[in-house]
Amino acid sequence: MDRHTIDGHIEAALRGFIAENLLFSEQGFPYPDDVSLLRERIIDSLGVVELAAFVGQRFGVRVEQTEVRPENFDSIAKLAAFVRRKQSGVRPEAAHPA
Repeated sequence: MDRHTIDGHIEAALRGFIAENLLFSEQGFPYPDDVSLLRERIIDSLGVVELAAFVGQRFGVRVEQTEVRPENFDSIAKLAAFVRRKQSGVRPEAAHPA
């Protein structure tokens, strides 16, 4: 089993939450993991707030208000990477120095 398969549970949980709670879809999340959630209007600002709360609860990470920005929350791929950084104890700002 490769790393993507092992780690894919984060993406699957994010897709499931968005599909069920924000899109109200029984067909799942029909978009690629790198699609912009905001630019494509898949979720709105309230959806971002709900997603941040879900991430904190589901993955046991503290999401600071300053971390809720497009670099971390604009796609499944970016959000999953954010969760992995938080779980590993790496501050997201440290992962992408200015």
